[in-house]
Amino acid sequence: MALIRLEWHEHPAPPHHEMRQKRVLDSGDRFVGTVANLYVDEHSKQLRFIDVLTSEFVGLERKHHLVPVEAVSEEDPGSITLGVDQEAMESAPPFPDPHVGPEEEYQRTIREHYCSG
Repeated sequence: MALIRLEWHEHPAPPHHEMRQKRVLDSGDRFVGTVANLYVDEHSKQLRFIDVLTSEFVGLERKHHLVPVEAVSEEDPGSITLGVDQEAMESAPPFPDPHVGPEEEYQRTIREHYCSG
C-alpha cells in the first residue's frame, strides 16, 4: 500500500488522533522516545505507522524507528504505550528515511517483526 508522511498541518483520519510529539512508553512503562512522524494510506488517510524518535542516554545519537499502529496498546493525552518492550523496538530493521513514506517491502518486514513477538 502506498504510504505518505503527513505534513505538520495534516492529521490522520478518525478514529486516530494527533500523536506527534507525544511521549512513547514501552510495555514496561519505560520512556523510549517521542512520536516524530505519522504515515498514512495515501488515499484513505488512515494511520498505518508511527515514527518513534529515540536518543541514546548521552543524547548524541538520535534514531528513527518505524512502528505499526497495531503495536500501540494505549493512548493518553500526553503519551502512547506500545505493546512491545524497548528491546523489540530497537531490534527492528533500521528506518532508512523518515522523510518519505516507507516502501511496501519495508512495511512488510516491520509488520512481521512486530507480529512475531
